[in-house]
Order: sequence, then structure tokens, then C-alpha cells
Amino acid sequence: MIKAVATDVDGTLTDCEGYICVEAITTIRELEAKGIRVVLCSGNALCVVKALAKYMGCTGPTVSENGAVVEYKAKMMILGEKGAARRVVQELKDAYGSEIRESWSNRYRFVDMAIQWSRDIKELRTIVKKFKGVKLIDSGFAYHILDERIDKGAGLLQAMKLLKLQPSEVAGVGDSITDLEMLRVCGFKGVVANGDPRIKKIADYVAKEEFGKGFAEISRHIISKN
Repeated sequence: MIKAVATDVDGTLTDCEGYICVEAITTIRELEAKGIRVVLCSGNALCVVKALAKYMGCTGPTVSENGAVVEYKAKMMILGEKGAARRVVQELKDAYGSEIRESWSNRYRFVDMAIQWSRDIKELRTIVKKFKGVKLIDSGFAYHILDERIDKGAGLLQAMKLLKLQPSEVAGVGDSITDLEMLRVCGFKGVVANGDPRIKKIADYVAKEEFGKGFAEISRHIISKN
């Protein structure tokens, strides 16, 4: 029995332009009405993810900053080292100047720092590797720098503890390679049609539809199986 659905946001609930699919919101309400809690798992900052969860009707914890920040019922848990990613961003700016453009949300972040695509990720990693315990990942929408011990799977496991649920009771839905660890800790794994081929390999269900419509398709499958 699935009691919670953990879902990525960008590329899973939204299209490539960042617009949330109305059908996805409607399906979230259907899941919640049936007692299936929805947990948003995103690379975005807590303030963004919490607001989305509130207005879409998600009652589960929020997992933001690629797993580094977990919030539930006004209590916040920060995983990973603060400040390390900020030092890396400054080093990248020293090396590449104005080519390194930070996300507006970085001022509200605790562990994960986001920068817009500019240089090839392999080139940037040569600098990031100078810093111990830090990694650089590509979400498909931005580059993220964060504590190498942290991922969406680690954050979701904390969210499961808060909900007192076992992994077998949680379904995960995603599209990006940054969702891999999140899906791995879930009892059921769904991937939208536009998803990365690497995560489709471990999926229990690959949607025929892309983006938010794919999320709705997977959610309806979960409801029917319940």
C-alpha cells in the first residue's frame, strides 16, 4: 500500500519552461483526498518549495536543496555542511568572472548553491575538485554545488521518518539523474516520459506522457494499484 508520493518538481510537475501542469495539481489533490501524502523533493530553495507545497495542497514534508533541507510542520532540519558551496562559488567567480551567474534563490539557501549554465560541467569540476567534501551536479535546469554526502534520497529518508513510513510505503516520481537516489529509496519508482534514460532503467513504471501529464499518469496508476 502506497501512503506517500515523493515527487521532483522541475521537469516532473513542470514543463521545460517551468510552467506547472494543471493536471498535475489536480492529481496531487486526488492523491491527498485518498490519504496519500505528497512530498515535494526539489533542488530549489525551501521558501520556493514550501510555497508550492502550500498552494498545491501537499501535506507531506518538503525536501529542498537536493536533499539538504527537510521541513515539516514548521520544523526545519539541515543536512550537510553550511558555507562550503558558497566558497566554491566564489572560487568559480574568481576564475571565470561574470560567466558565473548565481541563482536569485542562493541568498535563501543553506547548503546547496545553484548557478546558471555557462561553461562545460567538466571544466567547472576541475575547480570544484579542489574542495574536499563538495560535489557539482547538473539537474537539467541548473548546476548545483553541495555537500557530497547529500542527495534527494538522504533527504527523503528523513521525510519518511517524520511521516513514520517505510520505503515500501512510498512511491517516487522523477525525471532527472539527480532524482536517482530519491527513486532508489522508494518502494515504487515512476519516471515521466521525458526522464533520463539512466533512471528509466530502474523504474517500475515509465509514463507514456511527458512532464506533468506523465506525473498524473503515474499517480493514477498508483491510485488504481492501491
